[in-house]
Amino acid sequence: MLDLLQAILLLLIILDPFTNAPYFYILTKDYDSKLRSSIIKKSVIIASTILFVFSVSGDILFSLMGVSVGDFKVAGGLILLIYSILGLLEISTMPKPEADKISVVPMATPLLAGPGAVTAVIYIKYTWGLEVSLVSILVCSSITLAILLSGEKMLRLLGRNGTIVLDKVMSMLMAAYAISLIREGF
Repeated sequence: MLDLLQAILLLLIILDPFTNAPYFYILTKDYDSKLRSSIIKKSVIIASTILFVFSVSGDILFSLMGVSVGDFKVAGGLILLIYSILGLLEISTMPKPEADKISVVPMATPLLAGPGAVTAVIYIKYTWGLEVSLVSILVCSSITLAILLSGEKMLRLLGRNGTIVLDKVMSMLMAAYAISLIREGF
């Protein structure tokens, strides 16, 4: 039981739903509440699926493809950096992103099922076993979903101006996190 609690805590810290809640809200701010909830649910399901796959076979997949965790971090960092720069400069390369696409990139990956989470589930598998890894993914995904769905309520308190300020601050923090991933990857 202690192993499972340690694994859950490790993965929950890496998924970091409290920090991701504002990102998710800002990325979906142009959608109505019902669609926003749907996008968040879909992104958590996709992220969970990605983590399940990597928990079971990620080490084998990386080995077959000749990809290192560092390579994965650089790729995830570049994706986040692009999104953060577009957000900071308010550049839209296309009309409002399709809900299906935004729920996958950047929400499901790399924000949730990013390099850190993928590495963590592989680590948990080798440290505490596959069952602990799979249960920790299920528990953490449930907790993350509940927190992300409450993001709108948290940001309603900020109002329009507060949301604009938070949007820019979160874009800067996302850029910093992206650079951190790229640096760690190298």
